[in-house]
Amino acid sequence: SGIALLMYAVPVVTFKRVIERRSTENFSGVPYLIALFNCLLYTYYGSPLISNGWDNVVVMSVNAVGLLLECCFICVYLLFAPAKTKTTMARLLVGVLTLFASIAAVSLFALHDRRHKKLLVGTAGMVATVILYGSPLSVIRLVVKTKSVEFMPFNLSLFAFLSSLLWLVYGALSGDIVIMAPNFIGVPLAIFQMILYCIYRHRKSGRIEDGKLDAGEVDLESRNSDKTKGGHLPHADIENQDQLKA
Repeated sequence: SGIALLMYAVPVVTFKRVIERRSTENFSGVPYLIALFNCLLYTYYGSPLISNGWDNVVVMSVNAVGLLLECCFICVYLLFAPAKTKTTMARLLVGVLTLFASIAAVSLFALHDRRHKKLLVGTAGMVATVILYGSPLSVIRLVVKTKSVEFMPFNLSLFAFLSSLLWLVYGALSGDIVIMAPNFIGVPLAIFQMILYCIYRHRKSGRIEDGKLDAGEVDLESRNSDKTKGGHLPHADIENQDQLKA
């Protein structure tokens, strides 16, 4: 759980830069929204409302902390983002919260069997975690294109690997496929990122000029979250890649 918490805290460096420069630059806030959704689902999944008693208290507590951090990151992003980006992010945030509320409502009021509740929330969590793990792919493309690892710090990839590996082991020992399955993707992806970092870390790269890269090419957080939670869970960050969670 400590590794997962460190994974969630990695974006602090990114947002320190955002605050100092009073600009989100080319960073994308979408990975943080994905990580937020991931944390919401796994916090709910680990609670007694879905799991058997406090069997998944570790999953719930880790993702609850991740949820708090993601809320802080998103608030900072909205504060310093350009007006157009801010509007888009706000709409996406409403969509994320609405989707989670819908899943929670169905599980609470339409499903009365705990097994079916876990299936619904767990499936949604696995999908969110896979998407969260996929968010660094745009960063990987950027690294290959620019031959620069500026937006893919090694520490993030290392924590993503350790977090995914530990959640994979946790899921295997507890017999919880929801926790285990997404990390089959998270572990090899994190290893690939570390290999890529080693390949390009000493290479000189051309500067990334303003306007030459789409904002979507640089995703913050892989976060990873990971998280990960049962995935990063979390969690996709570009200075982070922001998700992987539990």
